[in-house]
Amino acid sequence: MAHAVRAIREKLDLISQDKETFNLEVRSEEVLPFRETDSCPPTIVVGRENDKKNIIQILLNFNSEANISVVPIVGMGGLGKTTLAQLVFDDGQVEAHFDIKVWVYVSQSFEIKVILRKMLRSVGWESQAGLELDELQSQLRGKIKGKRFLFVLDDVWEENIESWELLGKYLVVGAPGSKVLVTTRSTRVAETSTGNVVPYLLQGLSIDESWNLFVKKALNGKAPRNPAAEKTGRLILGKCGGVPLAIGTISGILRSKNPDFEWQLFLQDEFESTSKDENAIVSTLKLSFDHLPSHMKKCFTYCKLFPKGHKFDVPLLVQLWVSQGYVESEDTSLSCFRTLWRRSFFQDVEMDEFGNMSTCGMHDLIHDLADSVAGEKILRITSSSALKNIPSNTRHLAFFEEDRDGLREETDGGGDDALGNASRVRTLICCKSIWGEEWEQILLGFRCLRVLIMLEERSGSDATTQLHFVGKLKHLRYLGFNCYGMDRIPASVTNLPNLQVLKLKSSYSLKELPRDFKKLVSLKHLDFNPQYSESFITHMPKGIGVALDELQELNALRGKLIVKNLTKAEPSGAGINVLTEKLRLQSLVLDWSRDDDNHDNVDDAVPRATHDEEILEMLCPHPNLKKLMIRGSGYEGVKLCNWLSGLVYLVEFSLKDCKQCKYLPSLHLMPCLAKLIIENCPQLEGIVDNGGRGDNSVSSPHNSLTTEKEDDKWPRFPCLTYLYIKGCPKLTRLPTFPTVEVSWSCPELAWNH
Repeated sequence: MAHAVRAIREKLDLISQDKETFNLEVRSEEVLPFRETDSCPPTIVVGRENDKKNIIQILLNFNSEANISVVPIVGMGGLGKTTLAQLVFDDGQVEAHFDIKVWVYVSQSFEIKVILRKMLRSVGWESQAGLELDELQSQLRGKIKGKRFLFVLDDVWEENIESWELLGKYLVVGAPGSKVLVTTRSTRVAETSTGNVVPYLLQGLSIDESWNLFVKKALNGKAPRNPAAEKTGRLILGKCGGVPLAIGTISGILRSKNPDFEWQLFLQDEFESTSKDENAIVSTLKLSFDHLPSHMKKCFTYCKLFPKGHKFDVPLLVQLWVSQGYVESEDTSLSCFRTLWRRSFFQDVEMDEFGNMSTCGMHDLIHDLADSVAGEKILRITSSSALKNIPSNTRHLAFFEEDRDGLREETDGGGDDALGNASRVRTLICCKSIWGEEWEQILLGFRCLRVLIMLEERSGSDATTQLHFVGKLKHLRYLGFNCYGMDRIPASVTNLPNLQVLKLKSSYSLKELPRDFKKLVSLKHLDFNPQYSESFITHMPKGIGVALDELQELNALRGKLIVKNLTKAEPSGAGINVLTEKLRLQSLVLDWSRDDDNHDNVDDAVPRATHDEEILEMLCPHPNLKKLMIRGSGYEGVKLCNWLSGLVYLVEFSLKDCKQCKYLPSLHLMPCLAKLIIENCPQLEGIVDNGGRGDNSVSSPHNSLTTEKEDDKWPRFPCLTYLYIKGCPKLTRLPTFPTVEVSWSCPELAWNH
């Protein structure tokens, strides 16, 4: 390593000497391809009539409190944002509505002086040479004062809100109804420039619109008579994803080919390489990539490991980026993902019940971009020839389920040379059966491995045997294994001091963790049962704390937490709230379930009801909590906790099998509560009347979900949409709800009309 560092330093010294010899200058700005635009629309446009109509309607709308409003058009590169803006700019209605129209091509250099000069030039004022910012803005304000204007800012990348505020203060002198139309690839730009205005998200063309555009560009408007040729053409266009730029590029290629037989050959043999090599597509999309900071470039190119059409697991992707060292923490990694999403590198993001990003997709052309910029460093293997000729500079490898059968048939083992010189691989996503019996020997050659994900489902004993060698992979940070029926994790795993994530899929039979599990000092995620809500772990190894007071220090806990066996818990001391600082916790289950044959150790001097109420009070979570369940016949408290009505962001609350509970706190005042489930609480009488004081003093619950005093005075469950009640015979009256789906199994329960 010392020799390598010395060689690098000598090379840098030579570069420095060349800089002096040739008088080279270092410039901070990034040199990117220059592509000036104007307001003249192209001659052939298809599928944007409705988009044009919608944008014009927004521009002509006067419903705005400010003199000027910003209308952003957002979409990935090549989608036709500029074309749509040109169509709108050239429309007769727009021409008649605005006193002044100005088109400014901005790109990545959002320099206010340059923008003001272009605006002044467009309104007919040429004498700008040598003018400073104050003079420029004074001249522009004089030209637009009291006039309704439309300014188009094309291809904007600026996300700094201060730059937008500076530009905005020069334009506010315009007449009411003035608009700034912005085209951008980034939703972040749209949010920064508009505040609360919803951006116009431009979509790709439909397959029929794509075919129509293709026929006009490639065939001069004359569709082929052969139905087979049209079918082939539509298959080709389906790979373009409705992106007009890609369709235009393919049109230029196919224009000179015979539709009856050459199109089919192109689809079979040439499309993949052509779509990746065409500068018109990749270079346009690459502008977005070039604008990313270096760590985001690494995060994006890492996605090449996954096949086209792959549904990305966002939490997994975030963890993998951290494991590779691209970012330092999961919070930073998640922020990185949001930025990439805003800049159209990801699409179709789906949210879970708490509003967290769970899955997403990637456009095929964006995937081609990742393939183009990643090169040989990141490979997804689909053939035996590629498996035997992996370049020495490859760092990340993947073989997915859809490739497994073909690879297994073709490789038949593979031998020591199956991976060539790729000994510095840092990611391996694969199936063991690709290499057969030589699997362990080959894998141990990857001494730099940081991520290992094995896809095949193995039986419990087989999985345990196969994992014994991973303890030698000292740099491993992420280990994923699919192991049906495994009842214990091999002890060798505890020899991985850098391991951050241990994910054992399908291991619902897991009963215990290794004795030396505490040696995994870097572990942040232990995921051994993703398809079940609760584990079957019967006990924890020594050194892994589970007592309530030990929870107090684990403030990085996030997601869902289940606290079981609370019948055996003891209060940890006055004023100690063990969950209050866990601001990332979103779902909490407090479980008092018990086996009737077991007798819990509770001080006989303390009434059981008081004891349980003290335990519950000690488990006060952070107000950010979204979902709470309190359950179990072992809870003998008469009332619930003081803190419950203070969970202002709580969306769902469940109370189950609390046989002695009589009173609920002021749930009806919770501003976000949308789902309420009450089940098998035979003593429950209703909500206490605490006058909104935040205490649990009991005063005539009136056998209702609201008190009589509250019926006329206070709003009742303002956001509730689902209510389920079962096994609560003493709860006899319900208030009316604006919009709620109600289900109950209590004969005595009736609506309060």
